[in-house]
Amino acid sequence: MTRSILTLVRHGQTDANTGGIWHGSTDTALSPRGHEQAARLARAMAGRIEAVAIYSSDLARTRDTAAPIAAALGLELRTDARLREYDLGSWEGKTYRELHDTHRLWDAIREDPHFAPHGGETPLAVSTRFVGILEEISQGHPGERVIVVTHGGGLSMALGQILDGDYRNWKRVMSNCAVTELMLDPPPATLLSFNENWGEMEDAAEPGRGTNKEKVD
Repeated sequence: MTRSILTLVRHGQTDANTGGIWHGSTDTALSPRGHEQAARLARAMAGRIEAVAIYSSDLARTRDTAAPIAAALGLELRTDARLREYDLGSWEGKTYRELHDTHRLWDAIREDPHFAPHGGETPLAVSTRFVGILEEISQGHPGERVIVVTHGGGLSMALGQILDGDYRNWKRVMSNCAVTELMLDPPPATLLSFNENWGEMEDAAEPGRGTNKEKVD
């Protein structure tokens, strides 16, 4: 049986990314660089793959990353709120340093799957939500390739749950506009590639385009 391929994309860069600020479910726009990353990735995908569908979260930074990809591949963008980032409630807008040093967020979500930071989601709920929608998308497109544009935190937890059986193994953190390819159905899950910068590869292959490496943020 031919297996479905999920081509997973983290959204392009935002000012919150460069400022080290957690925005989670806050609706944040792409930075100018983020729009440029999305355009480069769209060109790369148009020359590299064929996909039957593209999904994104309903937040602006993912929709605006997915839109040029959808246009380049002649697909209609489908949005789903289940692909939203981890909601930290009243802690959204805080810096990563503050979340780590003052609130000890990562210790809390590692130790307690039911920990909900001041009106936000529990880590168990986030990983369950992400795994569920990825499985639903995969099962809805048997033997086909589907693009999913989403968020780094929730996706990292989902990959830990899918590949290691534990959302706390969030070692796989994707860079902005990077691509990871995953096969879910039929099981077992198989990671085909991780955190590849297809947009940078496209620029390097085309004469006259810049080839400077982008910072991981």
